[in-house]
Amino acid sequence: FVNQKGFFRLPIRCYIALSKVAATMLSISKFIGLITLTVRGVMAAPSQIHLSLGGEPLEGTISPSGMYVGFYDDSNKDGIVVKYGATSELLQKVISTSTNYLKDHGYHHSALIENLPCDADTIYYEIEGDTVVRSFHRAPCESPPSFTVSIFGDFGYLDSVQRPVKLKKRDGSPFHGLEPEWSAQYSRDMLETMKDELDLMWIVGDIGYVDDSFASNPLKFTYETVYNNWMGWMQNITAAIPLMVSPGNHESECHSPVCVAREFKYGRHLSNFTAFNHRWNMPSAESGGNTNMWYSWNYGSAHFVSINTETDWEGAEEEGTGDSGGFGEDGEFLRWLEADLKAASEAKARGEISWVIVGGHRPYNTIQKMPGVEGWFKEYGVDIYFAGHSHSYSRTLDVKSSPMYIVAGGAGCDEMGPSKESLLLGPVGSDLIESDRYSTGVLTVSDSKLKWKLIDSIDGSTIDEVEISK
Repeated sequence: FVNQKGFFRLPIRCYIALSKVAATMLSISKFIGLITLTVRGVMAAPSQIHLSLGGEPLEGTISPSGMYVGFYDDSNKDGIVVKYGATSELLQKVISTSTNYLKDHGYHHSALIENLPCDADTIYYEIEGDTVVRSFHRAPCESPPSFTVSIFGDFGYLDSVQRPVKLKKRDGSPFHGLEPEWSAQYSRDMLETMKDELDLMWIVGDIGYVDDSFASNPLKFTYETVYNNWMGWMQNITAAIPLMVSPGNHESECHSPVCVAREFKYGRHLSNFTAFNHRWNMPSAESGGNTNMWYSWNYGSAHFVSINTETDWEGAEEEGTGDSGGFGEDGEFLRWLEADLKAASEAKARGEISWVIVGGHRPYNTIQKMPGVEGWFKEYGVDIYFAGHSHSYSRTLDVKSSPMYIVAGGAGCDEMGPSKESLLLGPVGSDLIESDRYSTGVLTVSDSKLKWKLIDSIDGSTIDEVEISK
């Protein structure tokens, strides 16, 4: 069934039975584990390479001056050299820092390349142990004529053919909340075709659905394997384009039978957004935020704000549920959010930026519950709020009323089946446009206009399109 937190769980009797079997299987596999550790010891090449914007702006500019380069190494916890430069000669270098949150499951590295000069548009980089010189584009110091961001949420891994649901009821159907037929592959393939046109991507929560991974293999510990595989699956894009991420409820914990049976080995170490906050590197330090839970950044003529709809405010659904707790002092997140929006509004008034764009995992009905937030959106001139959580698409129709609310949660996951519908008006009297097709969105930003398009992940057609002008 689906619990009040919004994701799939098994009845307790099923957990008890599966946990006993899982514990037995784990005992039998100790020897295999030793072999695995031996193999890990000889693996050296970095993997799961991903970029995110970072670094303090240079004097007189507002955009980040650099890029976080994140990657995974199976056995090396020491600093790893990342060479970089404006040419392929790679004359500069930085040393990574590493973190490990689960014993015998590798090290997640991060290296910040910063203070890049404004005239260095293309930066080349190479990670020690890799055989490829890669490149990325520095965030523009001055507002470009336009830039493009792919924005969506609720993105799974592969599809039901490659990862069929094996955890089923007696009648052979999947447990409620899971779909027998689903696909994230369509959206992944569409992003590949669009990557040369994108400047960055933003996933507004529920990345990979790794907490559902045990549905394909109930008796094994699959959480880390699927997370690693998801990041490898995306590497061809994320090693070239910065990917910004927001927390969603599916980032919260591992609740598989193995994690329940082996709480002290697995479950406890994967609670409270631990994997999410160790794997990704968002510019919270640069923006006064907190870990990856809330932060903001500037890019071109826009100020982007990633908010925390999951914890750190009274009534948050992930707050105080046993697996999740607050990340700041009482009231810290909401104080930060109002101050950040106020500063953005003042920058807008000075002509430093044109737009304020906010994203978080949960839609408007959650914004209404967050103390003060809906009012701040209006008071400080938020132009669009993006969300996911609902495995579908919806958009408010009124382009003159700010902010516009957009839910882009149809990228595809094991809790979203296929649909033949394309675009529907909401119920009679509704102010919404809706769609439940597999899709991702593209926002094109210029000084005078925001242009939003919802792209069908299967055939590439435009499902919805809207413009907001100054």
